[in-house]
Parts: sequence; structure tokens; C-alpha cells
Amino acid sequence: MTEAVSFLGAQDDFEEQTGLDFSFIYALYEGSSGMPATANDASSFAEAIGDPDFPVLADRAEKIAGATPLTQMTHPEMCALTPELEIIGCYSGHGSYQDCFNDIRSHAGI
Repeated sequence: MTEAVSFLGAQDDFEEQTGLDFSFIYALYEGSSGMPATANDASSFAEAIGDPDFPVLADRAEKIAGATPLTQMTHPEMCALTPELEIIGCYSGHGSYQDCFNDIRSHAGI
């Protein structure tokens, strides 16, 4: 959860540095009970990380993992998407959002 808190400032910094419109989208697969995530779990998580301006979703059916190379074996996992929602790359592990940012910059030609 602590890395999700850092996303708040990281998103703003990235947009300021690059001029690119950017947003995280955070998806929970399971709630704090260990059961599949619910809308209440997503709402509670968003509140716990400081009510971000990016969406926090409950993906109880694991549709995102099924549509991407994400494995749920390492956390956190993320994918960078183009404005057309094509995958630029996927990343896993703490701090991997920096690799994600680098690939977004490269894709944008900066």
C-alpha cells in the first residue's frame, strides 16, 4: 500500500516533467479479507491511500489480468498503455513504475 501512496506525487511529477497527460489506474484483485475485491474494498483502499485522483477498481473477476501479461505472482504489477489502450510494456516489483515511466517517455519520443 505504501507504494500506492507514492503514486500520487509520482503522477504529478511525471506530468510536469514530460507534459504528457497520464494517469494511474489501480485494480484490486482481492480485498483485505483475502476474498475477491468488492467496490467497498476499492473505496476503502482509495481512502487509505489518500483519495487519489486516479481510479481504484475492484477486479474481482480478474478481467485485467486475463487481458494482459500480468501474473499476480509479484506485487505490484502494472502495464503502460498508449492513448489507444495498446500495451507498451508490463512491469512488476516495487519501484517498477520508474521503468514504466521510462518506456512511456521512449514511446512518446522524449
